[in-house]
Amino acid sequence: MAKHNIYPSTSEQPPVRRIELHWQRCSGVQLATTSWAGEQGSVPDTALEYLPGTSANGPDRAWDGSFIDLDRDGINHLIKQLRSARDQAFGRDE
Repeated sequence: MAKHNIYPSTSEQPPVRRIELHWQRCSGVQLATTSWAGEQGSVPDTALEYLPGTSANGPDRAWDGSFIDLDRDGINHLIKQLRSARDQAFGRDE
């Protein structure tokens, strides 16, 4: 399953929140908002691609969050709403 992580464009260092986008041809798309659920005081290594509940350092150093599965219609609706929100917040792209 392919995956892409989107981190906030803030000064949050290291980032402890992200959006995960997972997809596989013919089986759909999964969107998630996740946060670092690692050990107290530990920091995520954003160079590594953690799967939910796992990491290179054991199951307790992972990203955790809320996941939703989207079909084609759901994705099209999400794109339309994101474009509308972007245009209202920042103006239309020309």
